[in-house]
Amino acid sequence: MRTSKDFPNTLVDWDLFVLRHQNRKNVAVHFISFIFFWLSPILAVAVNPWFILGFFASGIIGTAGHYFFSDGTVDAKEATSSLQVVQFSSKMAFLFISGRYWEEISYVNAKWQKYKNGEIESKANDEMFSKLGTNV
Repeated sequence: MRTSKDFPNTLVDWDLFVLRHQNRKNVAVHFISFIFFWLSPILAVAVNPWFILGFFASGIIGTAGHYFFSDGTVDAKEATSSLQVVQFSSKMAFLFISGRYWEEISYVNAKWQKYKNGEIESKANDEMFSKLGTNV
């Protein structure tokens, strides 16, 4: 799994995602959202079709984490239909489980400072910058 360390001289979309997901409570809420997203369809097929509601609730759960813990911003499209968010949230969940996510946050914050000082360039999507909010 590629992390920010794989791109030491460039700010990438993943870095901006991490900057928006630094609050421990928000990360925990996103982990719950991750479980709902991946486990609900399996349970809907194997146990009871009503479990599919958990799949659709997963985006709302992740959005609630941002709302309640002021950790960056999120829009409805991103919360409900972004493949990049699924990829990044899943990566965050695996790093969270392995205990490596907090190290990733520290590394990304150091890269962010280098970017702000003009020491590295950005290849991140401009739209990702607008979602950083005031927490960075």
